Amino acid sequence: MTMMRGAGKAFGAVSIVNALAGGKGATVGVALETDAEVDLEEVRGNWRVEINGERAESKLAVEIVASVLRMCGESPSEYSGTISTRSDIPIGVGLKSSSSSSAAVALATSAAMGRELSMRRVMLCSAEASLKAGVSMTGAFDDVAGCLLGGLNITDNDRRRVVRSTPLRGSFKVLIMVPESSSGRLQIDLEAVRKFSSVATAAYEMSLRGDVWNAMTMNGLLYSTILGYDPGPAMGALRAGALGAGLSGRGPAVAAVFDRRSRGVAKLLDSWRADGGRVIVTETNNRRGERSRIG
Repeated sequence: MTMMRGAGKAFGAVSIVNALAGGKGATVGVALETDAEVDLEEVRGNWRVEINGERAESKLAVEIVASVLRMCGESPSEYSGTISTRSDIPIGVGLKSSSSSSAAVALATSAAMGRELSMRRVMLCSAEASLKAGVSMTGAFDDVAGCLLGGLNITDNDRRRVVRSTPLRGSFKVLIMVPESSSGRLQIDLEAVRKFSSVATAAYEMSLRGDVWNAMTMNGLLYSTILGYDPGPAMGALRAGALGAGLSGRGPAVAAVFDRRSRGVAKLLDSWRADGGRVIVTETNNRRGERSRIG
């Protein structure tokens, strides 16, 4: 029995504009990573999933492999194998862990099949799998764009379209605060959230004009208010000199972006650590996702 093996790498991202309210979003890539390996056998059977070296149940992982197989013209039911991922992205806190994982697994699957799917097709597979697995309400097209393409990505999630994708000029420091209360995010009433679409659209249009960091701050304030999070950590980041700061995704993680020369990074690091929880120090990322066939 021939085993087909592939590897994929994708990155993390933080929100500039969350697409929940307005259907359009923007993200900036960050240098957190997810690496995936997929072993495929053309035989009916079950899928084994491993996350960070431990056996796990992941409907998303199975759905993304199935989506890529269908994109390659194959029947998923005729395949089985092992899907393994390793990531330094915290899960379920708004840092695009699901999108990064689905992107890495999609790249690994396409490599195993010996198919060079375009990044757009990989993104469409990710959106389809995210919806089927129930990990996203919109398909998270903005999130997977950030994880796959790096840099600044502005998207129309409803139309599954990348409106603009540009590398960032220079590298920026990114501090991310992950509160201790990172579990149990609230269920979202999408209809209620979309009543704020005009405010979200204003932030989106700011990002299109290039006013990215102010759009990030405006978005963070909007969603902190909608979802009931304390905007204090983001406001503290701005007082420390951050270019932009705010809630990422549905939270509770808060991201702050600094010029690399800013002395405010050390100041905010001390402040956030004193508040408890985990603080991640990273930087913006312009790298695109990668794939390779193994063996």
